[in-house]
Amino acid sequence: MSICASGDKYCSYIAFDAYKYFCNHTGDTFKKKEIEVHYCDLSDDNVFGWCERVDDNSWLIHIHNALGYEEHFRTLFHEYMHVIQDIYGLKDEGLREHQAYQIEGIMYKEMCGSLQTVH
Repeated sequence: MSICASGDKYCSYIAFDAYKYFCNHTGDTFKKKEIEVHYCDLSDDNVFGWCERVDDNSWLIHIHNALGYEEHFRTLFHEYMHVIQDIYGLKDEGLREHQAYQIEGIMYKEMCGSLQTVH
């Protein structure tokens, strides 16, 4: 695995758990890349996260440091999907966002949905 967390490490274990889950469902291509998840205050940017390609083998993902459990996982899955899209050269922004929103919902439901309890 090649992931690290930096910045305000609010729940950085979630980044590692989401990464492991994503790797198990996407194959070796994703595992071979270097990903840094950087936690910071994105309130002024009005987003939960974004992904930027550093070079052919590494990405920097910015994640808002005050997300709830569900939104935290969903945002990481969303951004990890953008890494996959970059690897395979998908450039169409509309399709990129559509796929990323789809995968975040599917993966959250599969991985995390059954962990929640109703009170």
